[in-house]
Amino acid sequence: MSVPSPQLIALSEGPNLSLDKPIVLIGRHQECDIQIPSRKISRKHCCLAQVEGGIVVRDLCSTNGIRINGMRVHEGQLKIGDELTIGNLRYQIGHAPATAPAPVELKSAPAPPAGEEMFDSCDEPIPLAEPGSYHGLPA
Repeated sequence: MSVPSPQLIALSEGPNLSLDKPIVLIGRHQECDIQIPSRKISRKHCCLAQVEGGIVVRDLCSTNGIRINGMRVHEGQLKIGDELTIGNLRYQIGHAPATAPAPVELKSAPAPPAGEEMFDSCDEPIPLAEPGSYHGLPA
């Protein structure tokens, strides 16, 4: 019996994401293994690698970074149950239940809210405010 692939279980919007390859590249760019069409995600945001039974995540100089259990990091080791934040999306590291349907990769962007159409074509991601700040101002 094979061990199920680890996956990112969505804690906020979006689908669960399967880590079914040894190295998975996440970002907005069409060459990424997992494409997330959000202004808060860089073109090549981060990569996850399965190394010696564990998972290592590395930020690829993204604008909004990655966080492990709320702490911003450049690189870190993940274990089952950890929370990974990519831009503004939160995931928990876990395994897919044996009876669960296969996770869906997010490929197409949802319709933008009224008045935000011009932002969908931005080449650069939009920075997020740091936790504890209001509109980017220190708390």
